Amino acid sequence: MKKLTGLLCIVFVILMGCAAFAFEGHDIPWGDDISAFGDLTFSHEAGGIKYYNVNGEKVCHITKISAAKITYGFKGDKLYARIVNIGNAPDLDKLHNHFTDSFGRPELVKEEGWTIKKWTQDDVKIKLKENDEETLHKFGMYYLPLAG
Repeated sequence: MKKLTGLLCIVFVILMGCAAFAFEGHDIPWGDDISAFGDLTFSHEAGGIKYYNVNGEKVCHITKISAAKITYGFKGDKLYARIVNIGNAPDLDKLHNHFTDSFGRPELVKEEGWTIKKWTQDDVKIKLKENDEETLHKFGMYYLPLAG
């Protein structure tokens, strides 16, 4: 029994390490005030969220894919969302595999012409979105404490 308990503890530590690795070095300052960010250009406002394009950031650091465009969403002037437009289907597959390997099988939903794969890790919801024509691909992260 002690060996089984020890083995389960080791497996738990390894799984926690994998989850931490998925975000290692990619600390997004969730909830920080918009004044802490530089080089943003206002894009639009929808649903009480103000969206700003990030100037100069062209790589999604989580998996090193090239990003067509990165947008931050601020709710009440606090960082709520990070959205990355993905340029091609292979990069979408790379992200899907990365998050599935890190967090398990996603929840799959169809919503207004999009196929959405969702994971939740701690206080962050992760979404991979592909429109039904398979021409638009997006990866979004949302800070759950600001969602309500």
